[in-house]
Amino acid sequence: MNLHDGMAGPMTQLPIMDFIVGLAVSFAIVFFAAWLISPRLRARVERPKYRFQANVRSYDEVQGASPAPEAKSPR
Repeated sequence: MNLHDGMAGPMTQLPIMDFIVGLAVSFAIVFFAAWLISPRLRARVERPKYRFQANVRSYDEVQGASPAPEAKSPR
């Protein structure tokens, strides 16, 4: 008896898991390719990071701390 034996049997669980993992990997590859090709998509994905950095900088200024160094802006 192996680890995949369950009430449904070993051959019904493993292909479903393979399908789910394959689908997730496929989506990741497609998204990565789109991210590489499209500068607009890269800017959109990176925008929250720059917004967060700006918010931290303004919070630090309000608190009287020394300002954080300026981040490079996206293209």
